[in-house]
Amino acid sequence: MMTAALVAAVALPLGPALPAHAEGLSDTQITQRDGSAFALTPDWSLKPYADALANRIGADGVATVLSTANRQTTSCNTSQLSARPENYDRTDIPLRPEQLIHSSDRFCWNAEDSTVLHWAPQGITGSSDADDDHLWGANDVMVVSWHYMASTAGTSYDKGARISMVDRVTGKYRQVLLVEPTKTSTPNYKAIPIHAGGIAWAGNYLYVTDTEDGLRVFDMTKFLWVDAANGDQVGLVNGVYKGHGYSYVLPQVGFYRQPKPQAFLACSPKADSLCFSSLTLDRSTSPDTLVVGEYRPSPASADPSIVGGRVVRYPVDGSTRQLALTNGRSVPTDAVTIPKTNVQGAQTWNGSYYLGRSSAEKHSFMYSGPRDAAMSTWSWTIGGEDLYHEHSGEGSTISAGKIWTTTEHYVDGSGNVIDKRIVFAVPLTEMS
Repeated sequence: MMTAALVAAVALPLGPALPAHAEGLSDTQITQRDGSAFALTPDWSLKPYADALANRIGADGVATVLSTANRQTTSCNTSQLSARPENYDRTDIPLRPEQLIHSSDRFCWNAEDSTVLHWAPQGITGSSDADDDHLWGANDVMVVSWHYMASTAGTSYDKGARISMVDRVTGKYRQVLLVEPTKTSTPNYKAIPIHAGGIAWAGNYLYVTDTEDGLRVFDMTKFLWVDAANGDQVGLVNGVYKGHGYSYVLPQVGFYRQPKPQAFLACSPKADSLCFSSLTLDRSTSPDTLVVGEYRPSPASADPSIVGGRVVRYPVDGSTRQLALTNGRSVPTDAVTIPKTNVQGAQTWNGSYYLGRSSAEKHSFMYSGPRDAAMSTWSWTIGGEDLYHEHSGEGSTISAGKIWTTTEHYVDGSGNVIDKRIVFAVPLTEMS
């Protein structure tokens, strides 16, 4: 998050060798709350318009997108590697050696995407979310979302959000623009000016957070090949479909809306309204659940229904991979308040919460633990964003694997180059 997240996170680590929190136990506890106000209403009215676009343009699947990938991930430089949690170097908030966690896998973007200022990485998911065998067909895939900053780019238009489709075997990837079909007789579409702070892939659907409104849904079988010429144009232009300079666009087909939308680009947590920030899939529950995390900048709210933000979970239908409905709405499985602010990624697994806190220029913290108990504190990265649990096994043998994140910062809040943009994984066992 390139706005409030540019304020470096400050937290006190837990442990008997360090001073206790003045705020008391509530500052270290994840607490259950009523989530009934956050039930979502489905809207699939865009699907026939997306179908019309696919019929007119032709639709490709994930395998074709990867086989035509035109960019290559790279090994990470020394500066990027220093952002990993094992290189935690803060002297103002010291951690004990056993609180330092270590990454096991990583990659970095090509030179253009590592240094671009007007696109920032945000959400992360992959084929381990999408399908039981961790592959999509024969492909091991990772997906990362990015949001566009028109003011930084100096453009009068907003390109909205894109995703990187990454082949984890070859390291090749392609950028794809997310678009919303227009409800017009002639099939058309437009860019979507959202932050895309969290994504999760379930079956044919890519779920993307819309901070103010809820969850947008995209069809991963409908990648549309368009004309990449002229990056300032999108949609149907003089009989030719454009994609703001990209060869593929991915159309939205659905929307799960919260009952009380927030103000556009000014989301402020309220007792009965969420800011949809991060998004993960929990396959340890039955049924699977989508985990929505809420980002709230410091300081924590005095409202006990908000505190440092909320984490709300929604059940996923096992056959359709859409959200399961009760009386026509997606009703949360549960909801909690979290005590820590500036949390950019929230994952749950076997009853435990994993909360990745953000920072701009310094290493931050990962918190973990079950509800209603003191959390553990671990080292974390610089500029960490959404989380993705790449698990192992399937069915009854599913077991913990790795938590991935993507970091966002090439420059700090003052515009100084820090070069900390990296994608990496930490084994879940590191936080046990």
